Amino acid sequence: MSSGMKLPMKKGFGATDRVDAWWKGPTAMAAYLGIMIAYSTWRGFMEADFWIFSDFGLSAGVGHGNGTMAIENNHSHVLSPLFSPLIIPGENSWVPSQFQWMSPAMFILIFPAGFRGTCYYYRKAYYRAFMQQPTGCAVSKPWDEYSGETGLLLIQNLHRYFMYAALAYLPILSYDVWLSMNFHHGNASALGISVGTLILALNVILLGGYALGCHAFRHLVGGASNDWTSTPMNRFKYKLWKFSTILNEHHKDWALYSLFWVMFADFYVYACTDPMFGWSDVILWGGL
Repeated sequence: MSSGMKLPMKKGFGATDRVDAWWKGPTAMAAYLGIMIAYSTWRGFMEADFWIFSDFGLSAGVGHGNGTMAIENNHSHVLSPLFSPLIIPGENSWVPSQFQWMSPAMFILIFPAGFRGTCYYYRKAYYRAFMQQPTGCAVSKPWDEYSGETGLLLIQNLHRYFMYAALAYLPILSYDVWLSMNFHHGNASALGISVGTLILALNVILLGGYALGCHAFRHLVGGASNDWTSTPMNRFKYKLWKFSTILNEHHKDWALYSLFWVMFADFYVYACTDPMFGWSDVILWGGL
């Protein structure tokens, strides 16, 4: 009878008997998430009105629209998803003027960031990439044993509540797509589609796939159910549960692709509104 061996067999940061390139996955994830976090943080502060950030975005765009948050030179309104819904302190009467130094993103990103930060998939990704919990199977880590989501990590229990907020964003972002299709100039108005419209529409689709495939949403529509057929409502719940399950099977893909596309959508708006890039939002159909 063979005796058991405790893994990892070697001790020390990154020590292991594995011969494969086990470090590639955690390193790539750390780089990907790090870039996304750095970019969104920069963009949020860029549109703020304090310190060095006064020379950018919102403050620099006073009298010229909404800084780099929305494309409006084509008579439509293509709003970056990082700033939707657009809350500008000092301009929105229900936001105290004392907060006018803040970026609009600072008011609303707490909800999508909270949803992603407490997401079951993202927990796995950043626990491994940033906290080395665990670094990889049979790979030694520098910290003590994982003690569970206690202390500060109790905030992870708020995931289902952040999920409700994430679901509320879907109609808001869908409305932004509609606004991007409405062109107005004087008394003239028309419908149209630009590249920005398609980018915003795809953003809603990817975010919808991510949010509706969320484990918490799947439990919301089908958890604790033991009867799928007796009533029309139960049959409807079963269809929702099946739909969510299909999305949930690729939850990692929805999570990563939707995160990239949110940032790309914002960058597209940024590049079309900042002369440094010189991009233009091309109208594909209709418009004025």
